[in-house]
Amino acid sequence: MSSSLTFNIRLLHENDHDQVLSLLLNSFFKDEPITKCLQITETLEFAKNIITGCLQDQCSFVAFNTETNQIVGICLNEIKHKNQRNETIQSDEKLGFLFQLFADVHKNLNIFDKLNADTLLHVFIISVDKRARGHGLASSLIEKSIEYAKELEIVGAFAEATNLISLKCFKQQQFNILDELIYMNYDSKRLTNLNDENHDRCYLVARKF
Repeated sequence: MSSSLTFNIRLLHENDHDQVLSLLLNSFFKDEPITKCLQITETLEFAKNIITGCLQDQCSFVAFNTETNQIVGICLNEIKHKNQRNETIQSDEKLGFLFQLFADVHKNLNIFDKLNADTLLHVFIISVDKRARGHGLASSLIEKSIEYAKELEIVGAFAEATNLISLKCFKQQQFNILDELIYMNYDSKRLTNLNDENHDRCYLVARKF
């Protein structure tokens, strides 16, 4: 891709819904190693629900090509509160398994107690279209999310980094690894293909602002 391409980052708006939905369905779910391994296909309603929730919290960001205004990257964030009940029940069994895995990577600690916070930013999904990769957009989207969270007087953030590539983006923004879950140890049958060092574990990462 030409290095002359320029991108900008802004808050997610309601009229971004269709482009973000397309990016989730055609980039994130197809390219993310764990969703590919689990062969998750029932993603349409799940993706719509994610977007709806993130629009309500109004703290998610999109990256777009300044010439075409096409959205090429997303950072979908949620505001989480201490003692908030997590509604992770999914009608699709494979999605339910994935959410349980995310819950289990938290089982050794309470992230709110660890960061001494009542409210945190949860960086839920980061995705960059393959045609726009190599420009540092994922790290920039996280950076913008942190800047905005500070404006909202949120004192920290956390995420579940599902592979080494996303982990590197979080490390660039001073996130630290608090725990990790090795996929093969978690379920050697369902996650048997996730044995490459680049995507063999899920990392719980967090930082104070």
